[in-house]
Amino acid sequence: MKKKILAILTIAVMLFASMGGLSAFAFVSLEECDKCFQSTMNTLLDREDVEGNSITAVRKPIYDLFLQHLGYVYEFELVEGEGYAIIICDEGNYVAQEVMPHSESPYSEVGEEEQCVFVNSMSYYKAVEGKICDIASGEEISAEAFDILKENAVFYKNEQLRDPEYVTVEIHYSTYQMETYGMAFATPVFCGSGLTSGCAAVAGGNLIGYFDRYYEDLIPNHQAGYYVSEYYIYNYADTYVYQAINTLYDDMEGTANGITESNFKSGLQLYCERKGLTCDFSSVMSLGKLNYNSVKTSMLNNKPVALLLNTYNICDIQMYNSQKEHDLVYTNYFGKHVMVGFGYRVMVYNLPDGSINSYRFIYVATGWADPNDAYFNIEYSTNIVSAYGVNIH
Repeated sequence: MKKKILAILTIAVMLFASMGGLSAFAFVSLEECDKCFQSTMNTLLDREDVEGNSITAVRKPIYDLFLQHLGYVYEFELVEGEGYAIIICDEGNYVAQEVMPHSESPYSEVGEEEQCVFVNSMSYYKAVEGKICDIASGEEISAEAFDILKENAVFYKNEQLRDPEYVTVEIHYSTYQMETYGMAFATPVFCGSGLTSGCAAVAGGNLIGYFDRYYEDLIPNHQAGYYVSEYYIYNYADTYVYQAINTLYDDMEGTANGITESNFKSGLQLYCERKGLTCDFSSVMSLGKLNYNSVKTSMLNNKPVALLLNTYNICDIQMYNSQKEHDLVYTNYFGKHVMVGFGYRVMVYNLPDGSINSYRFIYVATGWADPNDAYFNIEYSTNIVSAYGVNIH
């Protein structure tokens, strides 16, 4: 009779990678890795009749040669002795790359401040301060050895690492109408400094930066902005802004693998609670899709919109009215990101053939240094995971 196990998993120290992209969320699912491990061990118990109905395992994150998160190594104990299993994410599928029920883990001697590096079956290294080293000697491998290892190495296939696509859409029109709104003459356009996979914290920084205009202690010692006539202009980031973003990164439990949606929200709420303020999130999604009218209403009610995206675009709207031509210059990204919307624009074109084309944009703080602001087309080359109107009060 097949034996079922309940794996008791003790989380090891989550080690930071020295490289990372602009992810908003963890690319590798811990839950799916756990499921794969349990399924694998159930099959092993049935096939090999391993004694015992439960397994205690310690898991550690493993990385590829470029220090992208690849999966986890599970170090477990059976009646017969120690064993280990390496579970990796292969293009979204979670597979047991290597299972050794009667062998000590090759990463047993990797320290808490070091990273487990998996090259391929029976090829193991560690990373020390971003350098790939031999586990036993601790010596850094040569550039020549690194190139040889790359030839047969397993890599995490991360969409975030794909080069962006550049697309220009030319619009030749007879007439056009434009509806546009901005929450200030110049809104916050902060970016991060030295963070790994910190875009969610940067987005949080832009949100508190906006409300710092009304609650000065949100970013201590930072002057939110100033008026020119009736127009309000937000200041650029300074040392105090970067300090606040770093604090948000800690509050959101940021790691090299990203920040989860729940941690993005709870971390921002925790930051505000310490200031004696409340942070509310109101979804602007309907039936799994962005509700553009809710976005507009949120902004008109002084609530910026946080956009949690998986594949996305930014757009430079180039207007040549004398030629009756507009160019929409898109950069399309393949990965996960968080941006904050501070305005909107609707473009409706009457074309020479009598047809009508319309485009709906959100004006965003990109979270980058260049460009630090742009328009985001909500219906072009994007997957909007979640979106929230945010109010701090």
